[in-house]
Amino acid sequence: MRKAITSPAVTWTGPGTFGRLRKVTGSRSVGSKGTSRPARKPTLLDVGRLAGTSTAVVSYVLNGGPRPVSAKTRTKVEEAIQMLGYRRNPLAGALSGGRSNLIGLLVPDTANAFFGELSRHIETEGRSRGLLTLLGNTGYLTALGQEYGEAFSELRPRGIFVTTGEEPAPGDETPRVYVQWAAPDAASPSVTFNDFQGARLVVEHLLRHGYEDIVCVAGELEGGPAAGREGGWRRAMEGAGLSTDGRLVRVSFDRLEAEAAIRPVLESARRPRAIYATTDEQAFVTIRTAMSLGLDVPGDLAVVGFDGIREARLGSIPLTTVSLPLEELAARAFDVLEETFYEGGGPGRSVVLDGTLSIGVTCGCEPAAADGTPPAAAPASL
Repeated sequence: MRKAITSPAVTWTGPGTFGRLRKVTGSRSVGSKGTSRPARKPTLLDVGRLAGTSTAVVSYVLNGGPRPVSAKTRTKVEEAIQMLGYRRNPLAGALSGGRSNLIGLLVPDTANAFFGELSRHIETEGRSRGLLTLLGNTGYLTALGQEYGEAFSELRPRGIFVTTGEEPAPGDETPRVYVQWAAPDAASPSVTFNDFQGARLVVEHLLRHGYEDIVCVAGELEGGPAAGREGGWRRAMEGAGLSTDGRLVRVSFDRLEAEAAIRPVLESARRPRAIYATTDEQAFVTIRTAMSLGLDVPGDLAVVGFDGIREARLGSIPLTTVSLPLEELAARAFDVLEETFYEGGGPGRSVVLDGTLSIGVTCGCEPAAADGTPPAAAPASL
């Protein structure tokens, strides 16, 4: 035997008497176990029927156009939306204004602390502007980056932020802004960091400690930010009259594989006195490897990094590094997107942000100086 229970429903009384819109109780049959089926989500059609108008007019109210709606009809629609508990599909904007309220973000790997923090800042900034972020991890694979880019473009996002230089597929006109990686052409806007000057700044800090045998531990890629971070190391060494020959070690972006490459360098009879790592992750791999070999940091080996991730600034071992303004980068990226593609600002705008030298204990400075930010933080531009 089936038992009838009541569930809320919405109705209204009398033709044209929208002011009498009210909730009433209806009945619905359920199974003998007393479990009701979930109510169907209200649709645009439901709102239109309740308001006594068409779905097109409901859409005009939701999207603010393109056609005007009288104040009376707008009120009916808004009250119907409230009564039904209607929630708009996030992609609905793509059907009206040409672009949705979505933002695409392509990063190599959010397991990497730098890109994880960058992603959170982009997401937070987007949310403050009423935009939702779609995330794609490319693994530094160009084909996968293009695949994500094409998939995002089908959702008609307001724009795509690209962090590793992937170019769009032919015919893809989705607005793109390159962040932390220079754009592949002069017509594309970008927001990047002054990697060259940042690297020069932190390596010169090592030189002031009196270290001369400074090895650079870098990733597998030679383009993008890596070029500036390696170039700044070379310039600082050359400026001090020191050679860089045989002092560049390339390692994987994977921490375990990187450790396997760094270990022989630290076990060598010609172990360097200091290591400049082009990312904080590589710096921490170096420190961990050194400690496993019984080496003291910085007594036996000084280590500095680049990025300024939270672990470097707030962790148990304050790392001397170049701290990058990720929050500012996120805000500027959205600004450049709007100015370039929606406010007629023109193509090719390039914004370059400076980092600051953050003093830790891994370079040889006294612990009292390791507060995450030195009293007079030096800008990464000389």
